[in-house]
Amino acid sequence: MKANQTKVKKKGRTVRAFKRDLSLWLFCVPGVVLTFIFSYIPMYGIQLAFRRYNAKAGILGSPWVGLYYFQRFFSSPYFGTTIKNTLILSLYGLLVSFPLPIILALMLNSLRFKKYRKVIQTVTYAPNFISTVVMCGMITLFLSPSIGVINQIMKSMGIDAVNFMAKKEYWRHIYVWTGVW
Repeated sequence: MKANQTKVKKKGRTVRAFKRDLSLWLFCVPGVVLTFIFSYIPMYGIQLAFRRYNAKAGILGSPWVGLYYFQRFFSSPYFGTTIKNTLILSLYGLLVSFPLPIILALMLNSLRFKKYRKVIQTVTYAPNFISTVVMCGMITLFLSPSIGVINQIMKSMGIDAVNFMAKKEYWRHIYVWTGVW
């Protein structure tokens, strides 16, 4: 009998404490809701890695294949090259894109002429407002062997035009440096 009475008393204390701190619990609601929306709901799509997906059947209607695609990836002849390229691009991008914006910000901060500062800020920040498709088109035009700005400058200096987008030795640099820009 005493055990039941202590459980009832503890339960009553917990309910009173909850009611007393209700406003604090309500502050937690937006965080819990956002965590659920952006962290837990997307996990539903993780199933796609373990199913032979058929758009007509949907996620739940597609047959379960387990670790088939993972085994296929790890046994692929391109696995080593893929991992190597991913690591190289990630490290190269990190080494370039981490210090450069900080250095540019410090340089711009020390610039005396506000007009030049504003122009440079606009030019360097503009890609954030341009869609990826347009940005890729701009890069393709800048590097075009016939009408590209870079090749026009090279031609004016007596250097032959280079098709940058067709040479694999330039691809990593183009990818990382356009990402930095």
